[in-house]
Amino acid sequence: MRGKLKKIIVAMICASFVILAVPTRAMDYSPGVQVGYWVKYKNLVSRGASNPPDFNTTEWMKMEITSIVGKRVTVHTSRMLMNGTFQDGYDYVFDVATGETDRSADPSNLWSNYFIVAGNLTESSDTHLVVALREGSSAMFINKTETRDLLGVNRTINLVNYNESLNVIPDYDYQFHVVYDQTTGMLLELNYSLTSHSIPSTNELVSYSAADISTTPKPPDNMLIYTEVVIATVIIVTVAAALVVRRRRRRRRKAHATRSVQEAAKNKAAK
Repeated sequence: MRGKLKKIIVAMICASFVILAVPTRAMDYSPGVQVGYWVKYKNLVSRGASNPPDFNTTEWMKMEITSIVGKRVTVHTSRMLMNGTFQDGYDYVFDVATGETDRSADPSNLWSNYFIVAGNLTESSDTHLVVALREGSSAMFINKTETRDLLGVNRTINLVNYNESLNVIPDYDYQFHVVYDQTTGMLLELNYSLTSHSIPSTNELVSYSAADISTTPKPPDNMLIYTEVVIATVIIVTVAAALVVRRRRRRRRKAHATRSVQEAAKNKAAK
C-alpha cells in the first residue's frame, strides 16, 4: 500500500513539473485594424503652455487607418475647425509590436503617440507605449478589461489609469486615463490633467473622446478597378443598346414612309 502511495506521489510531482515546464503562450502583438477604419473625436479641450492650443478651436478630429505593413500601421489625421475650415493633418506610423512611433511629420504633438495599440490585448498586457509622468516615465499596461455601452453598441474596452499625487512642496496631482477598443486597439478616449499649487503653479489638461467610429474596411485597389470596369461596361452596353434601338426605329419609320409613298403612287395611277 505504501509502495502504491509513493508511486502516486511521485507521479503527481512529475506531472506538476511537466505542467510548469509548458511555456505560456506569448501575447500576439498584431494590428487589430484594417485599412479604412477610422475614429472621429469631439469634445477636444486643451489647457497649458505645452499642450496643443488648436484643440480648443477644433470641432472634430479624425484619425483613419491608411496603410498596414506587417506590424506597422499608418494613421492619417484631419480636423474640422469650429469656423468651418477643414484642415488636412499628418501621417503617423505605429509599430504595435514595439510601441515605436514615427511622428516626424508633426513632432510637437506628443498626444499623437496614443492613437493605436495592438488588437485584442487583455488585462495586464503591456501596450509597449510609455506614459510621461511628472518625474520620468513608465511603461503603459492595461489596468482593466470590461464591457460597456459605448457609441451605441455593447463594446469590450481596455482601460489604462495612472494617478500620482505628492502633498509636499512641490505638490502635484497627476492623472492619465485612456480607453481603447479591445478588438481594434483604436483609441476611444484620452484624459490627462496635471495640477500643482506650488510656485509657479501648474494647471494642464488634455481631453477628447470618440463621437463616431467605422470598422468598415476600404475595398482593395484591384476591387475598385474591377468595380470601375464593370460600371464602364454597363454604361457602354446600355448606350450601344440604345443606339441599336434608335436605328431600328429610324429604319422602321423610313420603311413605313416608303410604303406609304408607294401606295399613294399606286392609288393615283389606278385612278
